Amino acid sequence: MVLNFLVLAFMLVAPQITWGFSFADTQSRIELYKQQAKDKKLAHSSQWLRLGHYRSSTFGGYHSPIQGNFFIAPHGNKDPEAELDATLQLLFTAKKAQCRYLARTSWLKKELSIYPEDLQSCPERDSWKELLGAKEIYLIFAASDLSSAASSFGHTFLRLHNPKNTGKLELLDYGVNYAAVTGEESGALYAIKGLFGSYPGTFSMQPYHQKIREYTNLEGRDLWEYRLHLTPDEVTFIIDHLLELEGSWAPYYFSDDNCSAQILELIEVAKPDIDLTSQFHDFVIPLDTVKALESKWMLDSEKVRPSLQAEWHTRYANLNFDQRKAVVEIIKDKSVAEPHYLSLNPKQKAESIEASLSYLALTEYREQKEKKDEKYQLALARSKLGKVTEPIVIPPPPSPLTSPDTTAVYWGYGKDLGQDFYSFKWRRGFHDLLSDDSGLAPFSQLDFFSAEVRYMPTRQNWDLYQFTFLNIITTYPWTEFERPLSWKVDVGTQPKLAPYFNGGIGAGVDVALPKAARATMFVITENDHLLEVANPHFGVEGLLVNKWTEHFRTMLDAKYLYSTSEGRSFGDYSAGLSYSEFKTEIRFEGEIRDNHDQWKLSIIF
Repeated sequence: MVLNFLVLAFMLVAPQITWGFSFADTQSRIELYKQQAKDKKLAHSSQWLRLGHYRSSTFGGYHSPIQGNFFIAPHGNKDPEAELDATLQLLFTAKKAQCRYLARTSWLKKELSIYPEDLQSCPERDSWKELLGAKEIYLIFAASDLSSAASSFGHTFLRLHNPKNTGKLELLDYGVNYAAVTGEESGALYAIKGLFGSYPGTFSMQPYHQKIREYTNLEGRDLWEYRLHLTPDEVTFIIDHLLELEGSWAPYYFSDDNCSAQILELIEVAKPDIDLTSQFHDFVIPLDTVKALESKWMLDSEKVRPSLQAEWHTRYANLNFDQRKAVVEIIKDKSVAEPHYLSLNPKQKAESIEASLSYLALTEYREQKEKKDEKYQLALARSKLGKVTEPIVIPPPPSPLTSPDTTAVYWGYGKDLGQDFYSFKWRRGFHDLLSDDSGLAPFSQLDFFSAEVRYMPTRQNWDLYQFTFLNIITTYPWTEFERPLSWKVDVGTQPKLAPYFNGGIGAGVDVALPKAARATMFVITENDHLLEVANPHFGVEGLLVNKWTEHFRTMLDAKYLYSTSEGRSFGDYSAGLSYSEFKTEIRFEGEIRDNHDQWKLSIIF
């Protein structure tokens, strides 16, 4: 790759040198090509607009976010005609220019009657692409991770697949990623700059096994792989365009011009007649882009690559009480000469060692510290037991394609202090504790830019009841080995546009109820009416979410709060239940807060 970049740099700075019988002959042919392009209106064809990443401007015309050395004409990012003219001029007057703009050249060769003597060979490029050997492209979706702001909505990138790399050799394929170049910045500055496009976004390529290490091993995120419906020629065209984009960048916006938006535009370059991007406006959520590709019949297959964390959790969940105690002792004392382990039969011993090895592999990545000695001793003990276990089967998580839509509309009826009201709520994204979380982070909530208005017949008007800027709840279970922090934050406005900020931290545990359930305790603070007077409440909260079936779930929540301004304590108790099927949900919610009661029945689409 280093050699590849050096070759590119040379081509970018190489002087324009003419060849052929004479400059006059060459220029006359170029003018002929330009005229052919005008006659066919190529500058406004979907293919040329895709190649330039042009978008329609609000007041007419075009603009492209691509910056750097991508455009040839001085105002090529706004003028596709001028850029096409400049491209034709450069391609046939500068040596290696056609190797710099492979995709443009390939397309123009099909559209124009180009003389053979005007075509260049690109042996360096051809050799590199032959070595890459990519004939297929896979879309990779990394599951959402609410512990990181940048990963909250998931992530998409591409895998360039060489058919020779079968089975485990797929790890030798290359991944193509689009990401913001953020340096070492994090926290509030990172979020603000990402929202306003202050970071450059660039494409990069690295071995696929490194991407797996990053997502499945370090971050504990499952990877979903989808083969894209592309011909080998279309795959080559995408690779050629990626090479054109080297040395270029675009402002990276977390909300819209993000990884998934650019991946869709890249696919549109090879499929110019398929519209993938126009349906996205204010937000481009990676999960939605996977569904958009599926709706256009662009996905041929689906395969999940479980994370190391999923493997560890599966192995540990399959153990009985004595085996779990044995694993705790093995990890703690780094030895199999422990009472609980010695009391097990050979099969149980093998399962305990395999679970311990899985945990060591997980912590080895997370701590960035090799544990060769511990792993060697356990592997040696395991080898002495022989073949007494079967390969582990990790239950696949629900497919992202089956997840509910991120945008939802709520229609409801309820009573507030005995007064009837009708409710309409619009949620931009993503899901809440009562929603179907198939393909999403379980027992979590991510709600942003949602608004609820209510109509009360006694007042005969609609009022804004609540606007939610951001509401996140993440719950993680504590185990003998992990003590992850659960946390929550809620920012928005209440009636009469009174801003509020609520937050809390706590710990969760998976509960042994008939079905999957998680209980979480929080230490919380609630701050209402921030612009009027400081009135913080402090207290504790208990939350229980239960998934009774695939479609039915319940939620119980109890808070005990102390008001610092009023010098008194009060309770806040709420409950909810939901039934969802066929992308529709029926929900009942009720709350009693400091003697103020309300309930609501909603249908959600």
